Amino acid sequence: MNGSEVPALTAVTVKNPWAWSILHAGKDVENRSQSIEHRGTLYIHAAKRDDEAGYEFEAYKRARAEAPQAVRNHLHLQGYVLGTVEVVGCHYSTECRTKDGYCSEWARPGFYHWELANPRPLACPFPEVGQLGLWNLAATK
Repeated sequence: MNGSEVPALTAVTVKNPWAWSILHAGKDVENRSQSIEHRGTLYIHAAKRDDEAGYEFEAYKRARAEAPQAVRNHLHLQGYVLGTVEVVGCHYSTECRTKDGYCSEWARPGFYHWELANPRPLACPFPEVGQLGLWNLAATK
């Protein structure tokens, strides 16, 4: 890499309440229809539309009730980069099925489970236009 090249900052757009849950509620699995090769830092961008069914998910409701008001306010940021998480692995749901359930209370059958760790909310989330799949965040942010 020469002095003018800037490394790509990989991002993914996630609907709320899932984006918020990754950064503030211990959501350690992102359920996706496709596998992910990427390992390392991944920026979490909150989509402009929510997944309304997610607001009824028990783990989310518990975490939201326990979160301070300032953290709950981040739930309403749509179209913003909210923070980062580390992608540490990926597997299909059948690879983690046990007699007690799945690898995480956030995991769902019939999906690839992107394994997430070390969530880091940004002190100052910033607006950005999201995209489908993985995408590169402008390195000037």
